[in-house]
Amino acid sequence: MFEMTLLSFSIHLINSIFGGIYTGSFLKKKYRKKITLVIWIVIYLLSQIAIFEIAGSKYQINDIIGVVVNICILFFLQLLLFSQDPSKQVFVIFSFMAGKEIVKYIVSVACIAFNELWNKLLDFLLKEEIIDTLEKARISVNIYTIVMSVINALLYTLLLGIYLRLISRKFVRKDYQLQTHENVFLILPSIAALCISITIKMMVVTVENGMTVFIYETVPATGFWIPVICFLLLSTIVANVILFQKLVQNNDETRKRMILENQVQQMQREITEVQDIYTDMRGLRHDMRSHLSNISLYVKTIIGIDSEELKSYIGKMEETVSRLDFIYQTGNPITDIIIHQKSQEAQKKKIPFDVDFIFPSKQKIDAYDIGVVLDNALENAIEACCKVEGEKSIYLHSFVKGNLFFIEIENSYSENVVFDEETGLPVSHKKDGKLHGLGISNIQRCAKKYMGDIDIALSDTGKKKKFNLTIMMYGKISHPK
Repeated sequence: MFEMTLLSFSIHLINSIFGGIYTGSFLKKKYRKKITLVIWIVIYLLSQIAIFEIAGSKYQINDIIGVVVNICILFFLQLLLFSQDPSKQVFVIFSFMAGKEIVKYIVSVACIAFNELWNKLLDFLLKEEIIDTLEKARISVNIYTIVMSVINALLYTLLLGIYLRLISRKFVRKDYQLQTHENVFLILPSIAALCISITIKMMVVTVENGMTVFIYETVPATGFWIPVICFLLLSTIVANVILFQKLVQNNDETRKRMILENQVQQMQREITEVQDIYTDMRGLRHDMRSHLSNISLYVKTIIGIDSEELKSYIGKMEETVSRLDFIYQTGNPITDIIIHQKSQEAQKKKIPFDVDFIFPSKQKIDAYDIGVVLDNALENAIEACCKVEGEKSIYLHSFVKGNLFFIEIENSYSENVVFDEETGLPVSHKKDGKLHGLGISNIQRCAKKYMGDIDIALSDTGKKKKFNLTIMMYGKISHPK
């Protein structure tokens, strides 16, 4: 009796610990991690003992009612200790319940197999007269019962731990907001597993002629098929999670690719328009300088003297005309336009903007891809600098090394940079990170298009915090024929 009570307590304790850890991996905690886990374990463990051990010994609790009560306890603890997230709360509850109920049957079949081995061993010991007294037999049975309780608890811990760990690890997008139909897709296998577990429990134990009969004794094949069915049910739940995560990742990739393609198309349209304006401006600047030169010569001829005031006035007009041209000459009109626009934006926001950029004209890299990189990287740099109080700056640099083209953007920043565990990229601080946090992702996609990648380095020297982004792109050099 004591050993069975110890085993029941161990199972309840294991469920309490695993339930708290598993739920904490999905939901945001209201309190500190250790406090949340301790409160969860204490409340869940006491409720299980009170309902299923103390009350269950006096009143027979129906299997379905037992499952419903457990679900209500889990839901109450989630509301008490975690932030509200109904879609994930439902998934966590049903996947945990399905796991612990199904694992019980695998362990019970293993227990029956161990019992058969013990009976054979006991017959051998009795036959060989190794156990020749009632006292020795009683001690042997007690030792066996304790050992079996420990083995069952360990096996239950191992199987439930592996199951919950697999789901927690494979459900990589825990920040994803589940839609109703997606949540139904995820919890249906768990609900099916719960229903099957209740059905199995009704079939396993029957009463015939006032005696308890196990289905394993009447139909020995069930000792093999029930564990197989249980493993398949657990595998189905895990596989369903993996499939869902793959679908989410594929949808994200498709969405990001479409956004990148739209960005390139929009950039092409804008740059085409700006190029036309730029061509007209260059012609206008050339004509204006010719007119200024002619006016200066004409006035000098008429007046006959070289006026300092006239020189100053015309000089100022020439300076104004020179503003019609782009400051940075990178070797490509697309990068000229983008860097010019970003420098003007930085200037308006009083951010020092230093450029040492040359377009890799000899390498086979599309100018629009470099444009996407520059547009996203400089936009992020300007946004980061706007949040910095005091001294701040942006530095853009590029260089070629063999077939490799490197772009470096260094900027000041103030907020803490958090990296996503899945992508390794910084997490967006914007409210709608899914729509806006695609800048770095698009830069990386462009780099990988040319068998390259990005590297991010952070430096913090006192009050100066620098964010350094390096983009590497491989472009085979095209030699003139």
